[in-house]
Parts: sequence; C-alpha cells; structure tokens
Amino acid sequence: MKQNSKKPKAGIVVALLVILIGAAAALWQADKKTEEEAIAEQMLNHDLQVLWETSDVQLKSGSIGADWTIRWNVKGDKGAMNALVKKLFIDEKGKDIEKIVQNDGKTVSGVDDAFGGRISISLIGNDYESEQLMLLLETNPALLLDKIRLLQAAESISKEVVRISPDFTSSMKVQGYTENKLAAEQIKKQVNAKQIDRFEDGGIMSEMLFTGMLRSTIDVGGGKSANLQIAVHQERNSDQIALTIGVPIITGDYSAVARDELK
Repeated sequence: MKQNSKKPKAGIVVALLVILIGAAAALWQADKKTEEEAIAEQMLNHDLQVLWETSDVQLKSGSIGADWTIRWNVKGDKGAMNALVKKLFIDEKGKDIEKIVQNDGKTVSGVDDAFGGRISISLIGNDYESEQLMLLLETNPALLLDKIRLLQAAESISKEVVRISPDFTSSMKVQGYTENKLAAEQIKKQVNAKQIDRFEDGGIMSEMLFTGMLRSTIDVGGGKSANLQIAVHQERNSDQIALTIGVPIITGDYSAVARDELK
C-alpha cells in the first residue's frame, strides 16, 4: 500500500516539473521577442535622430524642408500585408484613408497627414506560409512639421510592424540641396566616419562610410561593414548641389515617382 501511494505523488511531481519548465520556456521566448522588438525600434529611432541632426547642418532647407524616406523590411506570416493595411491606413479619427491599389493588389499606398506624407506597403515575395513586405514612409515637407513628428510617425509604424516581424530591418535616407561643396567632408568629420569606399561617375560623387555614432550596419564584403552613405550631385542645368544621405546605405531611387506625385 505504501508503494502504491508514492507512485501518484511522483507522477504529480513530474507533471508539475513539466508545467514549470514549459512556463519558464514560454517566459524566455516572450522576453526574447520583447528584446528583439526593442532593439529594432531603438535602432531606427536612434539612427533617425543622428541623421536629422547631421543633415540639418548641411541642407539649405534644413532637415525639416528635406525629403525623407524610411523603409521597413518585414517578414511575416501569410496575411501580414492585409493586417498591416488595416492597421496603418486609418486616420487619427479612426476613418479609412483613401488608398491607391496597384500592381494587381501587391502595392497599397496613401497619404496620411499624421505620418507627414505617403505610406506604401508592397508585397515583394511570398510562399505558402509567409510574406515579405517593403513598407515605405515618404514625407512631404508641407506636412512634416519637425523632428518630433517624424520620430513619432516612425515609432507608430514600427509598433505595428513588430507585431508582424519583431526583428524587422530598416533603412532611411534624406535628400535636399546644399550650398556647401564640402558637405561630404564636413559630414564625415561631424560623425567621425571612416571611408570604406568611394566612386565618382557622371557628376555624382558617392562615399560609403562607417561611424560608431550609428547602430545599424550592413556587410559590404571583404570583412568590412558600412552604415552611412553620402552622395553629392552637381546638377547640370543649374548651380544647385543635390545632397543625399542614407543609413546604412542609399537604397536607390525607389521613392522618386511617389515623391513627384506628392508635390
């Protein structure tokens, strides 16, 4: 009888241990996810502030009069795009924002005054279980009031993105005109950047750099990393000098069409 009474107790102990281990694992996973979310959001917020202060000194219009593009690279489960569209295309009063649907429904865009410009979501890849998305915020100087508003817009979008992809990656660029022909050199000194690569072609000078003042990085091969790119273009039809600064790199002219539509 004594032996029989011990077996149920042993079983209960084992069951409790299994429950405790499962609970601990769940808590660990939750903490890990929260940490990933915080890292991605904090990195974007930090680099955006550094870029604002850096460009504000060099641009003729200051940072507030420049064109800003922030990009989120998101990987989520099937249906991630529809979920983000429902969350992000709603104004401050809870009403749907007018949307433009293109590319057979793979791109949805619209202007939201609260975000200071146009927001777009594009499906760039998918399979049976997941979707890869590119989300862009392209500001309009007429709508963007100050740095605080830009940071708030980025934070609001990031909070929705992390629900889909906690470890999302991001990039950003600012474009405008400068009166300073030595803008690139001064920016390098301003952020204490080291040159990784440089090229000149067709009136465009581009430098790829690394600075410890920024948190995001990209592998550029040869065991090197970069997190800042500066491009200076002397326009042929005018005396104006176009300045573009990207973190971690300039990701091309993917926002040119949308920016023209905004203005």
